[in-house]
Amino acid sequence: MILLTSPARVKRDTTLNSNVDDNLVAPAILVAQERHAHSSLGTSLYKKLQDLIGENEVNDAGNEDYKELLDSYVVPMLVQFTFAHLIPQLRVRFVNNAVVTMNSEQSQAASYEDLKPIINSANDIGHWYKERLVDYLCFNRGLFPEYSDNTGAEFQPETRNYSQGLNINTTTWKGSELKYLRGLLGL
Repeated sequence: MILLTSPARVKRDTTLNSNVDDNLVAPAILVAQERHAHSSLGTSLYKKLQDLIGENEVNDAGNEDYKELLDSYVVPMLVQFTFAHLIPQLRVRFVNNAVVTMNSEQSQAASYEDLKPIINSANDIGHWYKERLVDYLCFNRGLFPEYSDNTGAEFQPETRNYSQGLNINTTTWKGSELKYLRGLLGL
């Protein structure tokens, strides 16, 4: 799997310590990438970016729009979501026959309650970047033909960043009530 950002970039752009093993950071990048970048970009554009990185062509002439998309929108979002995903994993480790809490002689491991505000903050920042990414892609569809090129079981790109998780069964709504609800929801 080709990563759209690097462990070094995650360490550079967050408060993550530089001595954290890249082997711990890379799987978190992959999760953030699949959960957030893939769904925001859609399958075709996501694969296009992976191909450009994998073939080392992202800096080539003619790919300036893709480089801008990566550098200004995708990577900053991935860094924050990676950081949020990684924080709880740094507290515990899986060893041969146990799950252990990391500790040192000179410090005490933070509790999950201590980590929650940091995780929430990184997620909030990640969503802010995701909102910018979605807006940029919707406004610049012509620059990225792959954005609208998804078919069948491929991910269709998200056109909204936030959702309320509200499910309203409108089958029992009638006439003016249904029109009012649709007006509120922008449908």
